[in-house]
Amino acid sequence: HDTLSQDEIKHATYEGIWQAYHDLTVKTLYPWDRDYLSRMPPRRDDGSIFLSLATYRDENCLNTITWAYGKAKNPDQLFVGMVQQNCHENCKSGVLVGGGMEPVEPDQDCYQAFCEGVGKKYCDAGQVRNLMVNEPESLGPYAARYFASKMWYGEQWFMQTDAHMTFKQDWDAISVKMLQAA
Repeated sequence: HDTLSQDEIKHATYEGIWQAYHDLTVKTLYPWDRDYLSRMPPRRDDGSIFLSLATYRDENCLNTITWAYGKAKNPDQLFVGMVQQNCHENCKSGVLVGGGMEPVEPDQDCYQAFCEGVGKKYCDAGQVRNLMVNEPESLGPYAARYFASKMWYGEQWFMQTDAHMTFKQDWDAISVKMLQAA
C-alpha cells in the first residue's frame, strides 16, 4: 500500500502503475513464493477438499461459508482458506442514486461470525484458515485469490470460489465425482 500510494505513482499512466505493481511483486512476493514452494506440504490422498474463498466487503460471506459446510456431504473433509478484505473504520459505500458515497458500519468479520456460531466445530479443528486484509490495503481479487491459494495444506482437491455463492446439497461429493469422471 505504501509503494502504490506514493504521489508519483498516484498520478502515473497505467504503464507506470503496472510497472510499480510489477516491481513490488517481484521484490516481495517472489521470494515469499519461493520460500512457500520449499515447504509445500505433500498432496494428500484422503478425499479432502480445499475451498479457496476470496471476499471483498461481501455481506454474503457468512452465508457462503455456512452453506459450504452445511450442504457438504462430508464437511469433515472440507478445509477453507479465506481472505477477507474488509473495512474496519471510517467506512463508506456507494449509493446507486446520484453516484455518491455515504458512511456505513464496518464490515462483518465473516471468520469470527462463523467460528463463534455454526462453524465453531470446524474452526476449532483447524479446518478454516483466515487472512484479514484492511480494505485500503487490498490489491484486488487476483491478489486475494493468490493469498488464499497459499493456505492450501495438501488437500487432495482444490476449488476456488467467491464469497457470494451458494451450494447444492452434497456439492462436494458431486464435484469430486465429476472430476474423477473427466
